[in-house]
Amino acid sequence: MDEIDDAILRELQRDGRMSMAELGSMLGIAPSTVFKRIEKLKSAGILERFTIVINQKCFEHTLIAFLNIRAQPDDKSEVEEFLRNLPSILEIYEILEPGDFFVKVRVQNIAELKRSVLIPLSGLPGVKDIQTIISVRKVKEQI
Repeated sequence: MDEIDDAILRELQRDGRMSMAELGSMLGIAPSTVFKRIEKLKSAGILERFTIVINQKCFEHTLIAFLNIRAQPDDKSEVEEFLRNLPSILEIYEILEPGDFFVKVRVQNIAELKRSVLIPLSGLPGVKDIQTIISVRKVKEQI
């Protein structure tokens, strides 16, 4: 990776729909060079996928919550698998402290959070503790 690759990644993070011609013009290189470099970044596993970001302000009744989950050491894989299969789970991170997993959840409201995530999760034998943090506003998100 060099400065051009870094610039390509930075611009794609800002606008993933930018054309090769626009990107090449911005960086002072040919569109074909941009394409080759993006393909190389994909082959190297640096670029995993292209995606979209939904403006949550358009969905007034969307609740974002973060869960800090402590699990029994022998049951962590079962807890992880359970979390992977819940459609409302956006992100899962295995952490060192103060818990074992830090999870980002999107649901319609607190009742749905409780019904579809917290109650089933707390019913797993390996779950020792769940701390719930409700987000009131997204200040910054960079993907």
